[in-house]
Amino acid sequence: MPKSDVKVVIKLSSAPGEAGLGFPLILTGKQSTAVDYTECSSLDDVEKLFKSDTAVYKAANLIFMQSTPPEKIAVCGSTDTALDAIKAIKDKDWRQLIVVGLDSDTETTAANIATYIETTDKMYFTSASSKDGMPEITGMDRTIIFVCGGDSPEAALVGATASKAAGSFTYKNQILKGLTPMNLTDAEIDAIHTAGGITFVTKAGDNVTSEGKATSGEYIDIIDSKDYIIKNITYRTQKVLNAADKVPYDNTGIAQLENVCVDVLQDAYNNGMIAVDDDGAPDYSVDYAPRSETSAGDRAERNYKLGKFSFALAGAIHTATINGEIEV
Repeated sequence: MPKSDVKVVIKLSSAPGEAGLGFPLILTGKQSTAVDYTECSSLDDVEKLFKSDTAVYKAANLIFMQSTPPEKIAVCGSTDTALDAIKAIKDKDWRQLIVVGLDSDTETTAANIATYIETTDKMYFTSASSKDGMPEITGMDRTIIFVCGGDSPEAALVGATASKAAGSFTYKNQILKGLTPMNLTDAEIDAIHTAGGITFVTKAGDNVTSEGKATSGEYIDIIDSKDYIIKNITYRTQKVLNAADKVPYDNTGIAQLENVCVDVLQDAYNNGMIAVDDDGAPDYSVDYAPRSETSAGDRAERNYKLGKFSFALAGAIHTATINGEIEV
């Protein structure tokens, strides 16, 4: 994330002008000839850089063929290792990472990419053709392993979801184009889920994703929601500091910062991230303490530390049990 004077910290509790979340990046390392990081708005743009028989092009094709593709993607072919290439462009605005050609990049593995991505605000999508072929990645909030046949099938999942507003959807039961569903038993699907992956199956005649979790077991849409709120409170608060000649350290200035937080949480509610309470109101609260409660030391340092907010995640219904009875 670019340099900012604002720090937002969210603790996820297990009990109950916008900054976008970025766009997909398809990257390959250890290339004989470099292709600089380039943002492309169409498959034709990609083909100018990578021929139609390359892994990058095939992944881009899967992204753009989905029903709700992103407006643009980024591509990059580096002569460095994939991991070094990722680090070199980490400050670009991409978010969903797809790495192709790892088999030839003997110095990089999916596991060490996942470990690095966990330290960022990005997401890493990788794949395997079977449970036995899944990379050994566990406990990562920012890595998704998609078990499905074909070349870079994770690109279809990225293409179907990257353009959707954070919080407005769940990654489970996403209908994807260009992929063949796996022929698996319930036990085999459960085994993939237990190992930290998700897969692609047929339900009620539709070919859909089987689950919506990262390798940690956390729901991916919760990570999206957390990132959205942190990024937008940070971005919009910085805009307030930039736009004013001075934000005074008094209740008027504090109210300007508080209003930003309220606006972001209201937008998050409108996107479906935040639940409603029993009275039908958005279930969030914002509390920015007045100047009288700040310390003399913080005022001398011009550092306001007493802004707080909380909210209840709306979540999503992934399964349902309906009970009925027949009278004879």
